[in-house]
Amino acid sequence: MYKLLIQLILFSLISAQISDVLLQNGLDMLNNGNLEGAQAALEDALESDPTFAPAMIALSKVHLRNGDMQKTQEYIRKAIDTEPENQDYREEFERLNEINTLMADGKRNMQTGNLSAAYESYRIVLEKFPFFAEAAYSMGLVKFRKQDFEAAVENFKKALELNHFHENARTAIANVAKNKFNEGNNSYRRRDFEGALEAYMEVLKIDESFYQAHYQLGVIQAKMGDRNTAIDHYQKALDIAPDFYKGYYAMALSQKAESDLAGALSSLKSAVEINPGYDKAYGTMGDIYIDEKDFEKAVNILNLAIQVNPQYAKGYLSLGIAYSDQEKYDLAQPPLEMATSLDPKSYMGWYRLAVAYNALGDCENAKRAAYKTTDLKAVFGGGWLELGVAEWCGGKGSKRAAENALEKARNDRTWRKSAEYELDKVRNPKKYQK
Repeated sequence: MYKLLIQLILFSLISAQISDVLLQNGLDMLNNGNLEGAQAALEDALESDPTFAPAMIALSKVHLRNGDMQKTQEYIRKAIDTEPENQDYREEFERLNEINTLMADGKRNMQTGNLSAAYESYRIVLEKFPFFAEAAYSMGLVKFRKQDFEAAVENFKKALELNHFHENARTAIANVAKNKFNEGNNSYRRRDFEGALEAYMEVLKIDESFYQAHYQLGVIQAKMGDRNTAIDHYQKALDIAPDFYKGYYAMALSQKAESDLAGALSSLKSAVEINPGYDKAYGTMGDIYIDEKDFEKAVNILNLAIQVNPQYAKGYLSLGIAYSDQEKYDLAQPPLEMATSLDPKSYMGWYRLAVAYNALGDCENAKRAAYKTTDLKAVFGGGWLELGVAEWCGGKGSKRAAENALEKARNDRTWRKSAEYELDKVRNPKKYQK
């Protein structure tokens, strides 16, 4: 019996020491804002000693920080039941009742529209309990109802500082940011770029992780000609959301416009690594290879573009251009026909098709394509030039129709020299006979 008594005493001492250590660990984590770790440590302390009232009080504070009033009251009552003579615990319980009363008053005033009274109730709670995140969050709701969004976000962020796991506060911040983002989108659609820029910057003040705002800032800066700033914003969007493949594509377009073809290709490769079915990225890579006269790579990548999306008109057009630039007009004609069938309003597609048919000596189809070009863009000299060539048809066609078309081609300064050369061939055919 004596040995058993000694063992029980030692066990009790060890349990008390463990509980004290766990309590201190829990309090340290609570003070550092680690509510999850604090709760786990304090629950372990109570498991070690179910009558350890200080751990109960500490747990009540954890649940108060989490906004769980039911568990807060539960643990204070347990502490009072365990140590009924402890006046501090009873005072804590009274303070908790005061919080409940004030929070209930605030909620009732919110429901009846008395926002000033509601805000005052929540303010008093936060003053008396500076770590009560729910009060800060509720203050934010009042400000949101008053459409004072800046103050609302300030309170929501305060709630998150007090409780990193306050998802309602996080969601509320996101909602305010989305509202401001939509304002920016509306300004952008109205072509009010300055208003849109201001709204998107406000979004980032509210929520610095809102990568779509950086993206939109990049889009506007690119439209305004400041592509270096645009690239910076696209990169910031990608730093936040590395899988945002549209960001890589947009950045590539600005890099391409700045003649950074290597950078553009790198960005486009990143885009298709994330989204292997991104047809536009393959298409732009093909256009870059065409510019670099690397036609083999261009053809390969453009075939991949139309493979992932057989309805991708621009991919067929670029493939036709890649073949045309190599003077492989027989290979250019099928993809160009496909491009114009998928996008019949592309004057450039019809123009390129007219060029291919003229090169192949198919004057009727060349006229068909050239007429489509001039119908879609009457001021484009290239369409009239190809129509004139097709009408003349190497001397087999109508001289008058050819001259009429080529005179119209002369009106476009870009095509004037070419039009005058073709006119001379029509008017002085013997000069060009071999």
